[in-house]
Amino acid sequence: MKKEKLIGLLVLFIIYILASVIGTFVFIYSEKLNIHYLINIFLADVVATIIVYLGGVIFKTASVYDPYWSVQTFIIYILLLFKFDNWKLGPILYLIPLVIYTIRLTGNFIYTFDSLKYIDWRYHMLKEKTKHFYQIVNLFGICLFPTCIVYLASVPMFIFAKDGTYNPLQFIGFTLMIGAILLELIADSQMHYFRKHRKDKNEIINIGLWKYSRHPNYLGEISFWFMMYVFFIVSYPQQWYWIIGAVLNLLLFLFISIPMEENHMMRYKPNLKIYQKTTSMLLLLPPKKNDLLC
Repeated sequence: MKKEKLIGLLVLFIIYILASVIGTFVFIYSEKLNIHYLINIFLADVVATIIVYLGGVIFKTASVYDPYWSVQTFIIYILLLFKFDNWKLGPILYLIPLVIYTIRLTGNFIYTFDSLKYIDWRYHMLKEKTKHFYQIVNLFGICLFPTCIVYLASVPMFIFAKDGTYNPLQFIGFTLMIGAILLELIADSQMHYFRKHRKDKNEIINIGLWKYSRHPNYLGEISFWFMMYVFFIVSYPQQWYWIIGAVLNLLLFLFISIPMEENHMMRYKPNLKIYQKTTSMLLLLPPKKNDLLC
């Protein structure tokens, strides 16, 4: 492992440990105010996000926030299990796919991370567009907005950590969560293989799952949060409204992440329009005839 990468990962680890510790103290303190524990979690989550944001400001890269998406729910859920001492079969069953999800997504970040000099192209673009207002966009758009989306999508798990018990029907959600993670893993592996062996940056991936969906990795990500809700709803049908988090996450990808990414690729991939017309955006569907991309 390169020295710059190792140092960068160590710095990120320290920032996230600091954010977790401060966030935990905020949660403990806010409990004294007799606020609902879900609000306490949210307040602690926001404070932890701000710590990570400040780390990005110090090291001049908003990409310090990138791993937060994958570790946010895991850290909170583990702490809640300890707080409520709820180590029954149901909560542990819920924990297993979450651990796998966190390892997979964080591992993918580590694999692609080079050093603290790395800045995602999206952040470059936003910085160019917003100029002097970039740090405001960074805090609220790049950091706090995704934190709120993931928080809402994770609420079913936070509720379950408090008093959730085992229900045989949970195996449906459990299996589907594992399936969503496998979908992401396969899609990411195929993308890494493609990037390693492509002859030209202008080439469009058209192998494996990417033949049937332009964003199978996003499909897996979106599915994971919906399947987390499925696991929850079999035990809490009266709280059906917490699907709002998974829906907002879906809208985030449909109207922000995917359009932004495809508009960016349009600049250097001349065949992208053909790929868009012949290949489903998300769902794995048979491709239309695609002679130019075969």
